[in-house]
Amino acid sequence: MNRPRQAVPWQALLSDRPQTTRDAIRMACVLEASAPKAGNVHPQASFGDLNYQHFVDAAEILAEELTRTDITIAKRMRSAVIRSRESSGTNVNLGIVLLIGPLVDANVWDEGNVIFDCIRIAGAGGLSKVDEMDINDTVDQVDLRAAMESAAHRDDIALQYATNFRDLRDNIVPIVDDAINNASDPLSGIAEAHLRILSTRPDSLIARKNGIDVARDVMRRAQVALAGDIDTRQQFDAFLRDATHRLNPGTTADLIAASLFILLRPTTN
Repeated sequence: MNRPRQAVPWQALLSDRPQTTRDAIRMACVLEASAPKAGNVHPQASFGDLNYQHFVDAAEILAEELTRTDITIAKRMRSAVIRSRESSGTNVNLGIVLLIGPLVDANVWDEGNVIFDCIRIAGAGGLSKVDEMDINDTVDQVDLRAAMESAAHRDDIALQYATNFRDLRDNIVPIVDDAINNASDPLSGIAEAHLRILSTRPDSLIARKNGIDVARDVMRRAQVALAGDIDTRQQFDAFLRDATHRLNPGTTADLIAASLFILLRPTTN
């Protein structure tokens, strides 16, 4: 008689649990970048202008900047974006900054202009315009909550701001936790979680670059890959990769990084 597989708490698979918020940020970002997620950068897969080391360097920058105590959280986020862009020459971690920043310190709402300055500095394509509020013209007048609520239907990062991160906590974190708990190792679990999430919602970054129909097609292909064998999954990974990486499911990866931070962060510093 076959017995059900006993899930091992994934935290027990980690040899070095983070003891501080800074350590949790670094570990969450490095774990996310290290997992062999379909269509994303990891140690065995790079883009022309972006590689694994860029993400490792950005993880250290983010951990340093978000745990500073001398400036507000919005200014810490902006400093992280500036330093990361200077280090890599590209927009390496804007989505992760926007997601983890408010999880470290929720006092972002009074400095909407600074948050949108992060987006402008990163030059993040469709993110540089939130609905009808062009941040390049109106950064001093933007109501952050109103802007994020207006964009929530088409951008999963805006959705987190609009729902006070309930979508992340209720819908994404449980998938990440379950996938890792039922995997042989955390990185395999993260890759599995990435595929699960991608099969349930269109990736916002893909939708911004290519339109919602393309993003939904990727979602359907992810469903096939999730149900398929390793060859099917490898074919899906190859489909997502091209010279312009327009099918890079980056928002899904950002949501995973934020979920890992929630799961790893210590209750006290």
